[in-house]
Amino acid sequence: MERKLNPAMIKVPLMEIEDDLRGLLLADRARSTAAIAIHLFLRVGKHFQFRRNDEPAAMNDVVGQIIDAICGIPEETLADFAAEEAEVRAVATDTIAKEVFFDLMRVFTPVYARESYGSG
Repeated sequence: MERKLNPAMIKVPLMEIEDDLRGLLLADRARSTAAIAIHLFLRVGKHFQFRRNDEPAAMNDVVGQIIDAICGIPEETLADFAAEEAEVRAVATDTIAKEVFFDLMRVFTPVYARESYGSG
């Protein structure tokens, strides 16, 4: 059975992000967006290799694409992502995950890369 990347696989790592980093999205958007993008790449990249034109994409290219996707999200949604209320934050997290997913799919082909048994 082939595994395919989906928005939920991006949403889970987004849910792991600390409240302090979420809050920084409004104060220092460039730095916090980069930190979030690197986190997403590292978590999703454990299971998927991103390819473009049948060649493996560089980490910088994938992280850059994630940053571009997050930068395109309205500030209101980012404020909701930093909110204390779980329901508000959940909707924003879902929206961000979908935007990042569709932007990555537009540019790259994610290929499931199964790790060998016992790898870290």
